Amino acid sequence: MTECYQLLFDTAILAGEITLESGAEIFRVEDTTRRILRLTGLQTVEVFATTTGLFVTLADPSISPITQVRRINSRATNLNRIALVNEVSRELCDKKITPQDAIARLQEIRRTPSYPLWIVSLGLLLSTMGFAVLFGGGIAEVAASGICCCAMRGAELLICRRISSSFVGNAIQSLAIAFFANLLYAFYPTLLVDTVIISSIMPLVPGVPITNAIRDTLQGDYTAGLARSAEAFVCALAIAVGSLAGTCLCRMAVGWI
Repeated sequence: MTECYQLLFDTAILAGEITLESGAEIFRVEDTTRRILRLTGLQTVEVFATTTGLFVTLADPSISPITQVRRINSRATNLNRIALVNEVSRELCDKKITPQDAIARLQEIRRTPSYPLWIVSLGLLLSTMGFAVLFGGGIAEVAASGICCCAMRGAELLICRRISSSFVGNAIQSLAIAFFANLLYAFYPTLLVDTVIISSIMPLVPGVPITNAIRDTLQGDYTAGLARSAEAFVCALAIAVGSLAGTCLCRMAVGWI
């Protein structure tokens, strides 16, 4: 019987980890984990999640308490994984699958990459060029936004993936965007450089963390709401610092030329 409880416990922990790493709201992480743990039928089920950690306890007079703390070191936005984990959780709670099947599917979800590299790169390119049109740019701005997007993506793949700090990574990508945008402006003075920069940094804007911060706050998770807000603020600050640095660096380079 204890082995059954431990299996459900491990399943709940894994589901919570995946959703938290994928950028889910805190209340969704806790609710998913709690629903799976309630399948044990034990008296005490406690789940507490923050943006960087998951604390879970399962206890009952009939067994020794089971407690685990999981540190979440990396976070990204992956709505597809959140949806897949929710689907597994519903099927498990409806007794359509066994805990063994559930944990196997969760492990597969965690191992499976979201999208191939070329699809992500193409999506970023099309989105930045689309934003240029949305912000009133012409053909020149659309083309320049595509070039800046390629520069941003190159900086991410060559430099940022080797850096653990998200602040530094966002700043470097913004620097690459601003540098190339101003460089293109130096050779094409009629270019709307502001439109190019704004369009190119849109994929970096922390829209999901801001939304989750609001939702967590409205749900009463004030700690998580403040943490998400701080995360969004730091990301926005990195974008601003990188854009300013890239603009200054390009102007210095053009002046030297």
